[in-house]
Amino acid sequence: MSEVGERVRAALPAVALLTLATAAVLGLSTLLGIAPAPPVWQLVLTLVAGLLLGVAATDQVRAALTDWQGATAAESGTHRRARRGAAPVPPHMPQTDEPERLEKPRPPRPARPSWPRIGIIALIVAGLVALLWVPQVPVHGVATAIFTFVVGYAAYALPVLPLLLLWPLPRLPRATWPWQLPLVPFVDRRLWTGAELRDLTVATLQYLRERVLTRTTGIALAVLGLLHLVRGNPSLLDGGASRAGGLIGWLLAEPLRLVFSAGGAIGLLGGILVGAAAVIAASVGRAWGTVTGYAVLAVAVAVPLLGVGAGHWLGFEYYLRTERGKVVVVAGLSPTHRQAVHDTAVPVDGLSPSLLALLDKGLQVTGNADGDRIARALADPSQAAADLFVGDQFELKAGECFDWIGGSSQLRYVTPCNAAHIGEVTYVGHLPFLTDPGRDAVDAAAKAVCEQSYGAYLGVPYGQSFLPLEKPMLPPGWSARPVIACSVGAVGPWTLKGSKTVAALQQKVPWGAATGCKVEVPDALRVTAEQPNTRCVAPGPEQRLAVQGGGFAMDLEFAAIGKTAGGAKIGAACLDGADLGNGYTFEVGADGVIEIFKLTGGQPAKLAASAKPKNAGPPTTASTPLQVSCKPTADGGIELVAFSTGSRKAIAVDKTNPVTRLSPRLMLANAATGGVVMTAMIFNATLV
Repeated sequence: MSEVGERVRAALPAVALLTLATAAVLGLSTLLGIAPAPPVWQLVLTLVAGLLLGVAATDQVRAALTDWQGATAAESGTHRRARRGAAPVPPHMPQTDEPERLEKPRPPRPARPSWPRIGIIALIVAGLVALLWVPQVPVHGVATAIFTFVVGYAAYALPVLPLLLLWPLPRLPRATWPWQLPLVPFVDRRLWTGAELRDLTVATLQYLRERVLTRTTGIALAVLGLLHLVRGNPSLLDGGASRAGGLIGWLLAEPLRLVFSAGGAIGLLGGILVGAAAVIAASVGRAWGTVTGYAVLAVAVAVPLLGVGAGHWLGFEYYLRTERGKVVVVAGLSPTHRQAVHDTAVPVDGLSPSLLALLDKGLQVTGNADGDRIARALADPSQAAADLFVGDQFELKAGECFDWIGGSSQLRYVTPCNAAHIGEVTYVGHLPFLTDPGRDAVDAAAKAVCEQSYGAYLGVPYGQSFLPLEKPMLPPGWSARPVIACSVGAVGPWTLKGSKTVAALQQKVPWGAATGCKVEVPDALRVTAEQPNTRCVAPGPEQRLAVQGGGFAMDLEFAAIGKTAGGAKIGAACLDGADLGNGYTFEVGADGVIEIFKLTGGQPAKLAASAKPKNAGPPTTASTPLQVSCKPTADGGIELVAFSTGSRKAIAVDKTNPVTRLSPRLMLANAATGGVVMTAMIFNATLV
């Protein structure tokens, strides 16, 4: 047989072992749903890589096969019985009727390791046990964080690994790794020659081939890479890799995944694991018997693969998140890691801003069922309503109005809603937590529940009204399903329940006006145009709320602005909160006429005007009541209507590029002089 044929024949066992192991692990991962089947070209590339690994491991696998054959032959032996007519036994040989038994001698078992080696290994094991398994050790937390960052979950098995050094496995003859060559630039102060680089590279590859393909090192590295892959390729930055294969697993698996796909990378690492386990088992079987060898092979293959496979389904945390318009439960290693996704069937539409922010951050739950329950309760707080909130020496129910004792005191007492009060309870109910998610999560969930229940009580969804929620009332400490109370500040001597109130004069929101204007809220709301030719709007640009496609009805009353107002106009506006230069204004001039304007980029265009008032004083000398509305029409336009005393009425319908994002505002348009003051005694806007 030619030399090439001999080499091919010698490589066949290793090629068959590594290629078949790679294909088997790849197929198993695909069948179990751990990784999708790679495309055909990556599948072929993976099998070719397994074949090349087999070629590289030819000498090691051939030596292991020889060891295994020797162990089998030593255990079975060769029996020969004396045949009839055989040559007579020489006289000096003892006579016997027993058949002759010829056995190949068993190789000697490895010698017991030296006491210094045992002592050093014992010290290493004890140190790792103290650092990683004993929480009472002061540096346990730091050590665990460092080791898990480097090797992930394998850190918890590190104290066991040094025990494998007690009986080192035999190795094929090879030259010692040339440790002097890496020091050449420092010792000889020159760069490496081509021959030195070649020698260093060959020696390093031979060393790595032996360590990866024939030692427990290869099994350990394969496990780290497999942990990274089966646990969803976590990132280093969010801490997810520390609960998989760590930094080493990431460095090993990510390049393989990019080239061979996740399934192909799992197959290759599984093939390396099986190959290393087979070589180790053959060496053990040669020294300790084939039964021991089979046991070592089973343990070295089954334990890592079963443990890694279980890691695909177990050991994850669960978070409520949003995905594709639904609230979902994400199983992952961190809030941003997605290993498995469970749909709770709760839509994102209609959730409050704080609830969306809480879900964007990731709300931890105990599992899919717990996530379903919490998602439904947060989306619909009425499911968890309670009868009573018990505070410190006070009790409150939903729908009750209350006042303070001593102003800044935390003590509250119930008062009729048609009397003076500072707040109104909109919701009393349970937070849906059975286990403590942490104070930050409780506070955020309480705020989200109050916002979510806001619309059910007020008649206007949260985010479509200027009326702010007060800080939720929470019980001290932690208890399962804690009861909270939500409230809004008072806006007048009446109940807000179902009122659809969007804005009111007494609201506790920033009225802040634009430059050149000043807003004060003593007993009434007072707007001052400090400069001439200024359009003052309240609330100002700090309040950016605007309702898409919403309509409003406003009731207003203004005090007389004085005869020296210099042609100023008072009134209301429906403006885009994001850009107060766009929208519609209802302005009452010095002659009492109501005019309706459309603002586009701050430039007014008159749409309609009323007749002059009959038997009603102008705003310069008398108080002016005003009722206005702006609402969308069925054909896509905006209907604008304004009424006042003295038979004043103005109506317009805008169908030419109408402004559809609107919010209610007070307005003072100053014409000639600065210092004009508008006082609003009534301002109430409701959604229609």
